[in-house]
Amino acid sequence: MVVLVTGGTGYLGSQLIRDLPKMTAFKGETIRILDNQFRERYVSLWDLPKNVRYEFLEGDVRNGEAVSQALRDADVVFSLSDITNAPVSFERKELTWETNHKGVLNLFDRAVRAGVRKFVYTSTCSVYGPTPGIVTEDAECKPASPYGESKLAAEQEMNRRAAETGFDWTALRLGTIYGWTIGMRFDTIINRFTYLAAQGRPLTVYDTAWREKRPYLSAADAMQAYRIAASHGKAKGLIFNAVHENANMEAIIGAIRNVFPAVEVTTTQTPSLNQLSYEVDGSRFRELGFRPKVGIVEGVRTLAEKFHCIQPVPLPAPTLEA
Repeated sequence: MVVLVTGGTGYLGSQLIRDLPKMTAFKGETIRILDNQFRERYVSLWDLPKNVRYEFLEGDVRNGEAVSQALRDADVVFSLSDITNAPVSFERKELTWETNHKGVLNLFDRAVRAGVRKFVYTSTCSVYGPTPGIVTEDAECKPASPYGESKLAAEQEMNRRAAETGFDWTALRLGTIYGWTIGMRFDTIINRFTYLAAQGRPLTVYDTAWREKRPYLSAADAMQAYRIAASHGKAKGLIFNAVHENANMEAIIGAIRNVFPAVEVTTTQTPSLNQLSYEVDGSRFRELGFRPKVGIVEGVRTLAEKFHCIQPVPLPAPTLEA
């Protein structure tokens, strides 16, 4: 068996390629990685588990030849090859759509033709947009960014094509991810605030953000989600919200202060294009046995430990000129 992970050196992919050999369904199988190194996370390929066969292809999901090569003899595909970061997607709409829609559908269609047994797609709770209450997977989606729009369009098209062909496909709408992996991202709020607090720097919160809630999930629990999506027979053809909790900024700041009690927090006006509130219901996936275990406080603490050697340097007081 060959298990293909596209985007395998990214934030989640770098952990998934390390955890797959520990999962009963994938022990002893070849782990193949396809990644275009958009973020140059070569470090993700260092110190991989021994006694596991890894193959790495530097290539892009938009490239048909690269995808066909990556799919050769593949039995299971985990699709993680996306351009992320919703606010920044306004600045790079074309690249976001080219990769998250055209590229992923290229991968999906070729996987169907290659006879892949299982395809797990990494979707996002960003497909919902602002919601009036807690929503399920059946709710109407109104994404508020090119990132969310591209992910929803790809998800809907794959769902339609899978239904027509009987292809075994599952989508995971992940909450905003936090916590440590070797392929770290620091452009999401919990990771970013932990990084700043570890340096003794103040945290700046947008005024509207205090009232907003978002769904969150630890990177560690995302690995459990991938395992269930790929191996549970009742996951076929379904879309799942994979979340731990819906948290507001007060909860996040509280988690940061649990680890960094002296952190300074200030509030400023909102300039962001992606400030919105939405809450999602994760009960459908929990019915399949999904049990997230790593809460925000533990996620912050684990990440903070990676900075334990950093000593905050106090900034000099500003001088007043006459």
